[in-house]
Amino acid sequence: MGEIDLEYECHKQSTSTSTKSCVNRASFIFMANFENFFLRWGITVAKNPWTYIIASVVIAATCSIGLLNFTAENRPTKLWIPQDSGFVQNSEWLQENFPNEIRLQSWVVVDDNVLRPEVLLWMLELHDNITAVSSASGYQWRDVCFKVPVVTEQQTNQRRKRQLNISENDPFDFEDFNFDGFDANFEEMPSSSIDPDFEPAIDLPTGIFCDIVEGLEEACLENNILDIWSYKKEVISKLSREDIINTINTVQKSNLTRVQYSSLLGQPRFNETGHIVSAGSLLVQLFSRVNYSLIANDVTDNDAGTGEVVDPINLEWEKAFVNLLHNFTSPPNSSKLYYMAARSFGDISSATILGDVRLLAAGICVVFIYVQLMLGKFNLVEQRAFLSLTGIASVAMAIVVSYGLCSAFGVFYGPVHSILPFLLLGIGIDDMFVIVQCWSNLNKEEMKRSLPVRIGITMKHAGVSITITSVTDFAAFAVGATTVLPSLRSFCIYSAVGILATYIFQASFFVAWLTLDQKRIESHRDGMIPCFVHRNWKPSSLSRIEPLQLFFNRFLAKYLFKWPAKVFILVLAAFLFGINTWGSVLMRQEFNPLWFIPTSTYLSQYFSVIESHFPDNGQMASIYIQTTNLSSNLDRLDALIDTVRNETNIVSQVDDWFGGFKEFTAKRHAIDWMNQNMTDEQFSTYLKNYLFTQKGAKFRRNFKFEDPLQCRSAIAPPISITNFDFVFRPFSGREEHIPAMRRIKDIAEDFSQQFGSQVFASARIFSSWETDEVIMEELYRNLAIAMVCVFITTFILIANLFACVLVLLCVVLTLVCVNGTMHFWGLTIDTVSCINLVLAIGLCVDYAAHVAHTFMTKTGTRNERAAATVSSIGPAVFHGGFSTFLAFIFLANSDSHVFITFFKIFVLVVAYGLFHGLLFFPVILSLIGPPPFDLDRPPNLEDKAVTAEELEPQLTHREKSAIVGVLKEEVAIKKIIDMDCRL
Repeated sequence: MGEIDLEYECHKQSTSTSTKSCVNRASFIFMANFENFFLRWGITVAKNPWTYIIASVVIAATCSIGLLNFTAENRPTKLWIPQDSGFVQNSEWLQENFPNEIRLQSWVVVDDNVLRPEVLLWMLELHDNITAVSSASGYQWRDVCFKVPVVTEQQTNQRRKRQLNISENDPFDFEDFNFDGFDANFEEMPSSSIDPDFEPAIDLPTGIFCDIVEGLEEACLENNILDIWSYKKEVISKLSREDIINTINTVQKSNLTRVQYSSLLGQPRFNETGHIVSAGSLLVQLFSRVNYSLIANDVTDNDAGTGEVVDPINLEWEKAFVNLLHNFTSPPNSSKLYYMAARSFGDISSATILGDVRLLAAGICVVFIYVQLMLGKFNLVEQRAFLSLTGIASVAMAIVVSYGLCSAFGVFYGPVHSILPFLLLGIGIDDMFVIVQCWSNLNKEEMKRSLPVRIGITMKHAGVSITITSVTDFAAFAVGATTVLPSLRSFCIYSAVGILATYIFQASFFVAWLTLDQKRIESHRDGMIPCFVHRNWKPSSLSRIEPLQLFFNRFLAKYLFKWPAKVFILVLAAFLFGINTWGSVLMRQEFNPLWFIPTSTYLSQYFSVIESHFPDNGQMASIYIQTTNLSSNLDRLDALIDTVRNETNIVSQVDDWFGGFKEFTAKRHAIDWMNQNMTDEQFSTYLKNYLFTQKGAKFRRNFKFEDPLQCRSAIAPPISITNFDFVFRPFSGREEHIPAMRRIKDIAEDFSQQFGSQVFASARIFSSWETDEVIMEELYRNLAIAMVCVFITTFILIANLFACVLVLLCVVLTLVCVNGTMHFWGLTIDTVSCINLVLAIGLCVDYAAHVAHTFMTKTGTRNERAAATVSSIGPAVFHGGFSTFLAFIFLANSDSHVFITFFKIFVLVVAYGLFHGLLFFPVILSLIGPPPFDLDRPPNLEDKAVTAEELEPQLTHREKSAIVGVLKEEVAIKKIIDMDCRL
């Protein structure tokens, strides 16, 4: 075996390495051991292919058991908002203590002018069908609707007049009196007939008033313009267009719902006098009530994962409602119908959350064809159809491992996870091409060695390369898993596990099949029918030509490093960097959960119409006060309401119960609010009276009492929660709505200390605004930390500081170009693009790291080394990038926001990544590239390991042990040499 000359080694290191840094010496030691590890790994796998194949399949099958715990999540509060956020905690508290019991179903008809008799008749037909439609269990609209008391024509006045001992000739008419609190039909009456201050809840005896209330019939709550004509077909059928327009301009408010009819008209058009003459759409809203008694205490019927609590009867009826409108007769002429149900978001999210399987299948087929064409040769024996299939199978097993392990540990699966198979497919194919390219790069002498040794030498080069890219990808996603955004954290965990599994299966499962496939080729077995052997087979020279390899060898490597080409590449890179820096500055941040609804769905079309025909006039919000002694905090409540109302730059309207309550008590009970305090008993008595008045009844929903509020009770039950509503002003973007949200939260927090109890603001829109507040910070944080991790990882694996700096430069340039072009392509910074930018780091590193590592292994001048790098690794890098592009090319036709964003960003990542990795980076390396790894090594341990492997069948156990002992001794001696030379 020979001995290492210690004096010679010390002298050589003292002279030839005196100018080299400790990093370079560490680089030599690290790379030598790293390459030798993969050399031995490749030999081991090649000698035992079936062992590694079976082990890989068993590992994947075992991990798949975790899918039994698979959990899909699409609740916005669980996806896009930090879980320590006050909004999440408040939402959960409200759901438990003050749950929303109303669910909204809605539909809108759109036409050039909807104020036509034929449109109203069609709407009436649809209304009647909705009323009559039955769920699978036989439930109809009246069984689930939100009911309110109403005075009907069938309820006569005579009974009430008898109760009051009023004669038949008395002008007072109950049907013309306004029980506003119960949504009865009370109209203004002549002052000569009745005292204008007459209030039934106060002025009538309690028994009589409550008899009236309890005797009222109930109607389903619905905002519909047909309510003007009481849904009577005989009346509506006789209307002319002029009649409709005159009525719309005369009757302003619904007697049942108190809604302004004009608010149900979309895109209204007015004449010169300000009267409505036509409208582009009519909105109808139906309100159903959740029956909490049908929901088990330990089971929450979740509306398809959206977090909305709903009873099964409502869900069934809503399904029937959607089916009815989907199949209902088309509107007249050019009219169009758009609709939604409360369950629609959950249904569509559930159908979309697993992604478009068609697109994934088509992408895999195209990639398989491409891999088959590029991986093998164009002849019967050297084609590699089965090897291509096993390479894709290794990616499939990695997906199973990722999903299985993450599910087993309770990591949820979200909407953006649909892109994960495409990501792993691109990374896996990149590794596969690198391995096959390193096999193709074996020289004639190496090809003469035994098959296990050839596989070992292949993995010596490929193993290091795919390790560098896989570890950097893993590090980038591991960093992303530290984010506070749950969806991004979950996706990064899935990706990190999937990348690690892909790396392991490519280095074992695929390499094992490469060994078996090479045995087949060397046995002249057919590529499609392996049992058939081609006798005296010789491949034609034409079938072995690799066009892409010829392009890189004879064109790119030859002409790229001439000065005109270098100048052009550098100028082009500077131009792209400059214009995309400008685009990055213009990039805006915007997030809307509705983007996750595919644009082809009925729900997306409904919201598009609502957005265009009923523009947002401001977002509704509420402030909640938890208190057990509200009567002693009325002055603080008044101050809180005034403080919110005075925020006129952010609040347009406040709808509170306390202002009306003060007017009522001052007028009816002579309470002097300036100089008089109210006792608990007074407050409870007056509040109960107020909540049964015409003006106060609508505020009952603003209270949660410890016991039900009773008409016949003298006082109101104790209050545990109260709230008041307000409306934000319309905002143009996050620069306005985030400070507004913060200001309202600060006000609530300040008064929480004054009340000595919980006071907080809440609104549905906060789920988006909270995400807007943190997403930019999270994006920059994740990118910065990922960059640091990538740099450290590449430095450890490449072991050359300057090379790592150049790799990082390529990554930064690519990211800037991707981010800038995203703006010009109409994308914004949201959770999906944030995830994709983190992904981009991993893919950018792949292209540059392969080139950097290969460049460090080449010798000669910088130009020669750069040309050799492009020739040897360029085809594999291009194949990896282009196959990644092919994997998601079909996503261009998707109507999913997730897939479209993924497609656009990854087109940019592949395009800019390949440009910087295969053109810009080699040019930079040819100009200022670092020196190669120290290849002037002592007697080559690799050769001894290979020799030992080739002789192994002929050696005894004692001889093999002796060889291993010598090798270990020489490694130990080498370490002593390094330590002695440093001394």
